[in-house]
Amino acid sequence: MIIYQPEGHGCAYSIDSEGTMYFSPIECDGTLNTTDWNFVDPMDELDDEILTEIHEQLIALEKANGTYFVA
Repeated sequence: MIIYQPEGHGCAYSIDSEGTMYFSPIECDGTLNTTDWNFVDPMDELDDEILTEIHEQLIALEKANGTYFVA
Protein backbone atom coordinates (compact mmCIF):
# COMPACT_ATOMS: atom_id res chain seq x y z
CA MET A 1 0.00 0.00 0.00
CA ILE A 2 1.35 3.38 -1.00
CA ILE A 3 0.45 6.21 1.35
CA TYR A 4 0.70 9.80 0.14
CA GLN A 5 0.70 12.67 2.64
CA PRO A 6 0.51 16.08 0.93
CA GLU A 7 2.01 18.98 2.86
CA GLY A 8 -0.54 20.84 4.99
CA HIS A 9 -3.53 18.51 4.37
CA GLY A 10 -3.83 16.90 7.77
CA CYS A 11 -4.65 13.62 6.03
CA ALA A 12 -2.86 10.83 4.25
CA TYR A 13 -4.30 9.27 1.10
CA SER A 14 -4.13 5.89 -0.57
CA ILE A 15 -5.90 4.00 -3.35
CA ASP A 16 -6.78 0.39 -3.88
CA SER A 17 -5.80 -1.59 -6.99
CA GLU A 18 -8.95 -0.38 -8.78
CA GLY A 19 -8.40 3.32 -8.05
CA THR A 20 -10.83 3.93 -5.19
CA MET A 21 -9.29 6.64 -3.01
CA TYR A 22 -9.27 6.62 0.78
CA PHE A 23 -8.02 8.99 3.48
CA SER A 24 -6.91 8.72 7.07
CA PRO A 25 -6.50 11.77 9.31
CA ILE A 26 -3.12 12.59 10.82
CA GLU A 27 -3.42 12.55 14.62
CA CYS A 28 -2.51 15.60 16.75
CA ASP A 29 0.77 13.94 17.69
CA GLY A 30 1.66 13.47 14.01
CA THR A 31 0.97 9.74 13.84
CA LEU A 32 -1.15 7.97 11.26
CA ASN A 33 -3.54 5.15 12.10
CA THR A 34 -3.10 2.91 9.07
CA THR A 35 -6.15 0.82 10.00
CA ASP A 36 -8.59 3.77 9.97
CA TRP A 37 -9.29 4.54 6.28
CA ASN A 38 -12.40 6.30 4.96
CA PHE A 39 -13.70 6.67 1.40
CA VAL A 40 -12.91 10.09 -0.13
CA ASP A 41 -16.03 12.05 -1.07
CA PRO A 42 -15.31 15.54 -2.55
CA MET A 43 -17.38 18.35 -1.02
CA ASP A 44 -17.02 21.09 -3.66
CA GLU A 45 -15.28 21.94 -6.96
CA LEU A 46 -12.06 23.21 -5.34
CA ASP A 47 -11.89 20.11 -3.19
CA ASP A 48 -12.50 18.00 -6.31
CA GLU A 49 -9.58 19.63 -8.19
CA ILE A 50 -7.16 19.05 -5.31
CA LEU A 51 -8.34 15.47 -4.82
CA THR A 52 -8.02 14.80 -8.56
CA GLU A 53 -4.36 15.87 -8.42
CA ILE A 54 -3.75 13.64 -5.40
CA HIS A 55 -5.55 10.74 -7.11
CA GLU A 56 -3.45 11.12 -10.27
CA GLN A 57 -0.23 11.16 -8.23
CA LEU A 58 -1.30 8.01 -6.38
CA ILE A 59 -2.12 6.26 -9.66
CA ALA A 60 1.31 7.15 -11.04
CA LEU A 61 3.00 5.82 -7.88
CA GLU A 62 0.94 2.60 -7.93
CA LYS A 63 1.69 2.05 -11.65
CA ALA A 64 5.40 2.51 -10.99
CA ASN A 65 5.07 0.00 -8.15
CA GLY A 66 3.22 -2.46 -10.41
CA THR A 67 0.14 -2.56 -8.17
CA TYR A 68 -2.41 -0.60 -10.19
CA PHE A 69 -4.46 -2.87 -12.43
CA VAL A 70 -7.19 -0.72 -14.01
CA ALA A 71 -7.02 -0.78 -17.81
